[in-house]
Amino acid sequence: MKNLIFGLLLLFWLPAPASALTIRFAVVTQDAQHSMQHYGALQLFLQAQLAPDQVQLLAIDPANQDLNDIQNKADFLLTDPYHYLKLKAKGAVRAPLLSQVTLTKSGQFDLAGGVIFCLASNPLCDLSFISQARIATGGPSSFFSYVAQVKELKQLDIQLPAHKLSAAKSDQAVVAEVKNKQVDIGFVRTGVLEKLIEQGQLTANEIKLLNKQELAELPVQSSTRLYPDWPVVMMPTVQPALASRMMAALLAWETQARTDGSSEAFGAAADYQPVEYTLRELSLPPYQAEGKSSYLHSWTDHRATLAFVVALLVLLLTLYIVSRQKQARQSLVNDKLQQLNQQLMLHKTQMSTVLNNTVHVLLFGLDMQGRVVHFNDNALKLLQITADSLQGQFLIDWLPEPEQKSVVQTAMQRLQDKPQETVVLSLKIQLASGKELYLDSDLFRLPGASAESPHFVLLCTDVSRRHWIEKRLQKSFKRLDQLIERSPSVIYAFDPITMRLNYISPNCFTMYLKSSMEIMRMANWWNLSVHPDNQQLIAQKFMDWASAGYPGVLKYSCTLERNVAHSGLYAEDPQLKHQLICIENQLCALRDEQGHVTEVIGSQLDISERHHAQMKQELAASVFIQAREGIFITDASGTILDLNHSFCRITGYTETEALGRHLALLVASQSDKEYFEALWQELSRAGFWEGEIQGKRKTGESIVLALTISVVRDVQHQAVHYVALFSDITVQKAQEDKLRVIAHFDALTGLPNRLLLKDRIAQNMALTKRKKKLMAVIFIDIDGFKEVNDSLGHEAGDCLLVELANRMRGLMRENDTLARLGGDEFIALLTELPSEADCIPLIERLLQSVSQPVDLQKQQAKVSASIGITFYPQKKPVDDATLIRQADMAMYQAKHSGKNQYAIFSNSDKELVS
Repeated sequence: MKNLIFGLLLLFWLPAPASALTIRFAVVTQDAQHSMQHYGALQLFLQAQLAPDQVQLLAIDPANQDLNDIQNKADFLLTDPYHYLKLKAKGAVRAPLLSQVTLTKSGQFDLAGGVIFCLASNPLCDLSFISQARIATGGPSSFFSYVAQVKELKQLDIQLPAHKLSAAKSDQAVVAEVKNKQVDIGFVRTGVLEKLIEQGQLTANEIKLLNKQELAELPVQSSTRLYPDWPVVMMPTVQPALASRMMAALLAWETQARTDGSSEAFGAAADYQPVEYTLRELSLPPYQAEGKSSYLHSWTDHRATLAFVVALLVLLLTLYIVSRQKQARQSLVNDKLQQLNQQLMLHKTQMSTVLNNTVHVLLFGLDMQGRVVHFNDNALKLLQITADSLQGQFLIDWLPEPEQKSVVQTAMQRLQDKPQETVVLSLKIQLASGKELYLDSDLFRLPGASAESPHFVLLCTDVSRRHWIEKRLQKSFKRLDQLIERSPSVIYAFDPITMRLNYISPNCFTMYLKSSMEIMRMANWWNLSVHPDNQQLIAQKFMDWASAGYPGVLKYSCTLERNVAHSGLYAEDPQLKHQLICIENQLCALRDEQGHVTEVIGSQLDISERHHAQMKQELAASVFIQAREGIFITDASGTILDLNHSFCRITGYTETEALGRHLALLVASQSDKEYFEALWQELSRAGFWEGEIQGKRKTGESIVLALTISVVRDVQHQAVHYVALFSDITVQKAQEDKLRVIAHFDALTGLPNRLLLKDRIAQNMALTKRKKKLMAVIFIDIDGFKEVNDSLGHEAGDCLLVELANRMRGLMRENDTLARLGGDEFIALLTELPSEADCIPLIERLLQSVSQPVDLQKQQAKVSASIGITFYPQKKPVDDATLIRQADMAMYQAKHSGKNQYAIFSNSDKELVS
């Protein structure tokens, strides 16, 4: 690339020739002449889109499966799906960049198939006579002109006689052989016959299609099932930037193709697993099985020998030609030298014209300070500025972002030290109009620059359009992926007669725990979608619907049992090997122009949650009658109109006593009444209230009620009733208070546990910063506890921990905290320390207290403590976990130093922690 740029610029300023980058776009074909004509318009379009680079259209023989050879000849390859899978099996071929699609009036169609046809007047024009017929194909390497038809005939139990097959160079040649009665039957890809009929080379009544498929979505006729169309493959050596440009250009071809009347364009890359599955089923290379043979296999088995013979003949011919041309070449050298001198001046003039008029190329010559001293005409057009305004301007003044200014200045400085290098930059320029230009740029030193000529050259390509296209494409792809991934419904289509599944959406895995390809291969896919208990009922519904002529939409719900064990999920849990889910199905029929049903489209939605919700509603309706919660209904003023038995049980009021009274009778005190009035106002405003109130029973006993009130409105949106549900949670509230204590304190020692300690550390960290004091985090580990616990038993160990906890707690100040982490580990927090030394006396008292003997079950136990200390705040930000970890490390240092002592966390330890 660097040589190319130098060549362009030296031709612009110096007397030297240069050439643009050549992008090689190859097509796999046996008929190179026809392919060059067919894709000629595409080559011209790509040439215009990728200017100034040149686009070269090449032909690659289908027999060429040498990835290295193809890579040396081409950058991008439009190939047959069969040829692509052969290359993929032999080397590291990238995934397809795009796939070829068929253009229709309503959009794109990304599938194609094979056609089996013959002259309508031919007496052998029937599948039953195919064993006697002569057959012309597109060759053993053609998927749509051979393999697809072989697959379809195999399903019909029809074997092709190998000696009756012949290979033509193209589909057009196959049609010509059938038309000239050289063969009886021809194999071509879909769309070929329609194109020839449109061009007047063939009439519709002249030919007859065999095994015609009723595919409503296909814009052309087919004799086989449909597969992904030809892929566009990018060679491994192609740079991502070039790949993005080629992708954008190929996607933009659709508009020009429709204008030119072409039926082919390019769309998103397809999934070629169906093609691979077909090749595996037919045992064709590269999936050829042992002991099987076919017309295609025979050709493949002898391919190496034939290739060697051909290569030997080509080598001999080449040697002969070289020997003949060697003498003639010498005589041409002198003529070439004279022509080069003449062409040099012509190239210089042409390159100057190219640099000044190439639409998307901006050229700047910069002096040592970065001022613009030279530029091409197109720079003025794209920057929307006059030559006088641009001359002498600093380049960095056009860059709105400080980071880009710094990058350009750094690059210029680097090139002063290393003038042979080239710096690649991506720049964004802000125009005076507010428009933004995105430029791919190369900055380098100009060799042999004089004082008056530019020292730096900045060659820019305007990629603004590509930038916005890529941005929109990324957004569209992301939106499409999200729609497919998040769609709750599984879409499928099948033949109503054979029940053969034609399509199922990829998100079926979430429902069936099987991929779409796995389900497509299953002959009994319908049984998979319905639980055995429901199959007879659902089958009868479908038959009744079919007998009635497939009217409207058939809706039904059924249960699906998916085998999780076969999916590889939850294999260790036998309870989860079988799951039952409830699905809702909707079926509708697709009809042709005559009203005949050609296909049935269905959607499946997992309604397990909705089904369970309905069951819960039915259960709630039955439970309501015997509800343990109190329920009552009031009018708009709050007067009780109705209530249930639980209301009487909870409040102590009889139904007669409560009816007709205001619901305020539940309130315990005057202050609670004021709270209730505020509650009523909030209820009137919001229409719903939920919370807890302090109530009373008829006996005057205070109770805590969990109350929920909802408004019932009439058609004028006026409140007419209130429905309330309440329960007595007095005991529950008392239990919550007890649980709150259990959740935050150690059950054995009564000390704060790890959860409460974390909260205390956070509070004290904030307090320490606010008061500008120190906090000490002290990690205490009991030395010898394990020996006591093992020798005297767990009960003695627990008694020891309780005694030590009481001793240490007695030494703590009022604002300090002592917590138990677990086992024999404790944490102490000492707050509001003026200095680090102020905590040492307390540490020494802790060591002395722990080391005193403890009486346990008529025996004495003597233990000690190892203590680690760290302080907060520190120079670097730390959290509670870091402080505990630092104190823990200091404790281990004290333990390793002999136990019964303390150690303070040091800077070296801090480095170790980080």
